[in-house]
Parts: sequence; structure tokens; C-alpha cells
Amino acid sequence: MKPNLSGAVVSIAGLLLAGGGVYAMSTGWDMVQLERGWSLFISGSVMLSGGVVTLALGRVIAHLARLGAAQLASAAAPAKVEATETPAPRPKAEAVAPKAPVAPAAPDPKRPPLSQILKSLRDPPPPPPDAPTEVDRYEAGGSTYIMMSDGSVEVHGPDGRHRYPSLAALRAEAGLPMP
Repeated sequence: MKPNLSGAVVSIAGLLLAGGGVYAMSTGWDMVQLERGWSLFISGSVMLSGGVVTLALGRVIAHLARLGAAQLASAAAPAKVEATETPAPRPKAEAVAPKAPVAPAAPDPKRPPLSQILKSLRDPPPPPPDAPTEVDRYEAGGSTYIMMSDGSVEVHGPDGRHRYPSLAALRAEAGLPMP
């Protein structure tokens, strides 16, 4: 069987990358006061760390290749049976009464059946409508008018609080003409 060299190739690439990173860092260190020196040093540190990670990945690939090859070899090898060996005598087992078959538990009446649970997961119920939020508020004639996001209007006045389904309903009750 042909040896798997992918782990070794990746490990060598990691070593080359790490070596190039060390070289770039040492070259950039001499020129660190210039912009080019900083760039070399930073890129060298990135290359060094990338090389170390690549080296580690190469070792992992090599180890996985060895495990795969060992598994293939054990699956392909025929099982050897030695006829000269006699099996060791087994200790006598004590007589054990057979267990009575266990009846399945009765379904819990409080728990819905699985098909209903799966249906509710596929088709979730619609979200509840949000409570209307305040959009605008103003005061006029001793009353506070609160416009809500659903189009309704709340009026807080001296005679109490009233809620109208729309501004048109408020105008109609107040006897004001529609614009």
C-alpha cells in the first residue's frame, strides 16, 4: 500500500512558513523605526504563527492517516482461528428466574401525542398581537390626547379617560366636521 505523505507535506509547509516568519521578523527588527520595518515585523509574526498552526495541522493529518491505514488493515486481514487452543471452562451460571415482560407504560393523558407535538413544531402558532404603543401626545383644552400605533386615540380629560378606535370616531362624538 502506498504511504500517505499529505501530513508530511503540510508539516514541511508549516516549517517553511514559520521559518520565513522568523526571517521577516529578524529583518524588520533592524528597520523598526521605518514603516517598512514595522510592516516586515508584523507580517513575520503573522507568518510565524500561521506556520506553527500549519505544522500542527500537518501532524494531525499524519496521525489521522495512520489511524485510517490501521483500520483498513485490520478490516482487510482475515480473522485467524487457532484450533490448538481449547477454550477455558466457563463457570456454571446460577439458575435465574426469567423476568416477566415489561408492559409499555400507559400514555400520560396530560401529555399530547407525538404527532401533535411535531405538527406544532412545523406550524408554530402566530405570535400574539402586540399591544399598541404611544405614537404622539399633545394637550389641548385641558385634555391630553394620546395617539396609539394601531390608530386609536385615548383622551385623558377632567371627566375621565376615554378610548376611541380612531380619530374619525373621536371627531364624530365631539361633533366636529371631518377635514
